[in-house]
Amino acid sequence: MTAIAVTFLVSCLGDGLAITALMLDFHDRATGGFAITALFAAMSVPSIVLAGLAGRIADRYSARQVLPPVGVALVGVCALMSLAHAVVLLVALFAVLSALMAVVTPVFVKALLAASPGPLMSRAGARISMASSLGFLIGPALGAMLMDAIGLRGVLLADAVTYLAVPLVALVIPAPPSPTTTEQPGKPQTKSGLGPGLRILLQQPPVAQIVVIGAVLTFTLQVTNVVEVYLVRDAYDATATVFGLVTMAWAGGQIAGSGIAGRLLAERPTTRPALLLVIAITAALLAIAAFDSLPGLFALTVLAGGANGAFGVARQTTIGRAIAPTSQGSAAAAHAALLNTATIIALMSAGLVASVTAPRTVYALAGGTLLLTLSAIPLYRRAGHPQKPPAHAEPDNTSSPAAAIPTD
Repeated sequence: MTAIAVTFLVSCLGDGLAITALMLDFHDRATGGFAITALFAAMSVPSIVLAGLAGRIADRYSARQVLPPVGVALVGVCALMSLAHAVVLLVALFAVLSALMAVVTPVFVKALLAASPGPLMSRAGARISMASSLGFLIGPALGAMLMDAIGLRGVLLADAVTYLAVPLVALVIPAPPSPTTTEQPGKPQTKSGLGPGLRILLQQPPVAQIVVIGAVLTFTLQVTNVVEVYLVRDAYDATATVFGLVTMAWAGGQIAGSGIAGRLLAERPTTRPALLLVIAITAALLAIAAFDSLPGLFALTVLAGGANGAFGVARQTTIGRAIAPTSQGSAAAAHAALLNTATIIALMSAGLVASVTAPRTVYALAGGTLLLTLSAIPLYRRAGHPQKPPAHAEPDNTSSPAAAIPTD
């Protein structure tokens, strides 16, 4: 499990290296905001468009079959990017890179869950969250420093080296069990893809509720992320260094929250803690809107980041416990597509909101949106009832003990 988590961290670090280096290069060439917008679209859109294909691949093929060829392709695309100069070509190749990562991510998630039976499932969720947070925290900082030292070509070649971890980790992943005699080789036992993945996520009320709240949470936090720079630089008249420290406070809180939740939720229900964590984030956003204190901003940012990291673990654990292993790839791909859709909508609307509304008002609106969502979705409706297996899943006598742990 550790090798898979470390590889996922390194691949996320590679993503952070690439997009930071390209953003700085486009800025230095004065390509304008359109090129940066296209870059972010190239990062997010492939995971939505390819969610169905990525889910089918993750459910039908083992990590040992998928990771070597896709990992080699990641290295090759980075090498080609290091030779390219035209902005259009760089954006197109970055879209290909993001498409390959869209295929790899559900494979990583499914492999981590498969290596984390029973009480270890929450720790797998923690490692997924921590790896993603650390990768996207270290990657941009490292990419910015390397740009000054070795330039765009050097950074992209370094990025190619990080992706070598993807095919190499396949060497240490255990081989999947052989098909039973009742199964038809090569034929999936359940439907896979984007549509089936969304149905799997939404057909069970506890999972559906936490997924919907998570999508709204992603939307509101992405909006506040855009506005945060205006809050720190304009409302508090603080320096760029302070803004960087606030960003690090969020990331540090998120990593700590993920680690703590991974231990505490090992054999506990997850839905009720998830609700309390979203309430904590809501309270922090409303407090940031209400109080004018820079130290208070740091404290509230750490609180909100920690609660967000812990919520991610609770959400991943809920999904992992409730969904049959044969459908986890499609569910992971569909979930990623849902969150990326929320992110794109948030980024498209944040600029408009920030241009007509004060930063504190945006934080208040974000907190209010979460309050409305919490009041509209009755998370306690199935409290105290053990999770029933999904209708699409075949009975499995070897299922992990986590299946007996209720989500709430």
